[in-house]
Amino acid sequence: MAYFNQEMDDHIVNRICQLLNQTLGFGYGAQKKYLIISRLGKRLKELKIDNYQAYLKILESSPAELNRFYDLITTNVTSFFREADHFVILQQELLSGILDRHPHDRKITCWSAGCSSGEEAYTLAIVLSEALSPGWEIRILASDVSIQKLQEGMNGIYHIEKLRGLSGILIKKYFQKISEEPLRFQIRPELRQKVVFRRINLNEELQIPSYIRFDMIFCRNVFIYLTNESRVKITDGFYSHLREGGFLFMGHSEALNSFNDPRWLAYKGCIYQKIP
Repeated sequence: MAYFNQEMDDHIVNRICQLLNQTLGFGYGAQKKYLIISRLGKRLKELKIDNYQAYLKILESSPAELNRFYDLITTNVTSFFREADHFVILQQELLSGILDRHPHDRKITCWSAGCSSGEEAYTLAIVLSEALSPGWEIRILASDVSIQKLQEGMNGIYHIEKLRGLSGILIKKYFQKISEEPLRFQIRPELRQKVVFRRINLNEELQIPSYIRFDMIFCRNVFIYLTNESRVKITDGFYSHLREGGFLFMGHSEALNSFNDPRWLAYKGCIYQKIP
């Protein structure tokens, strides 16, 4: 592959970052040059092109390649029971109050925003299934911008290495082995049916009916990539789609300390409650 001079590299990288920032609300710039080159180098070889200018033209004209670009650039690090204290707090401290707000419908609704390949959404489904008595309906919206990751989540198939955060009892109860070499497991259908996967770009107008209200929203390790403007915009969307007294779970490195929005009450562990 050809090498380019520093000035041209920075110019093209900035244009690529601009495309990413405008679409997803990221705050990337020339400082991300080597990350972008490392993530895109293999893709350029696959497309048999030898410069980023040509690749930029493809991005600007091909929605399919733009989706592929999102998959390559965005970080999709996730696991079952990641930041596990959130699920402990949910089950031991918050869930009873959430259930009290459903005296009649016995339906709990959640949103895993930026769900990647679905581990967080399925963890939430497992926690609620274990905690709730029969008769409760569990509905979880799992959303991401990556079509590839959403497909992986819908398939619900994971290598044994992905299940490290799960006990043998939970694996046996909620997974079925589908292959030995490699050793892979699939989420059982009765759990998969509780989770609905949808492509949603949080930086755009949310394509969620206004009447839908969630008891809790998990959006963890997403805000670290966003500009302050995008964070405020997305948080406003979360607020409008939470029930009164609902909870927003953020990643441990994403405290809203600088947000100072009186609509939110800081609980603990980067968990925030919607104040009426």
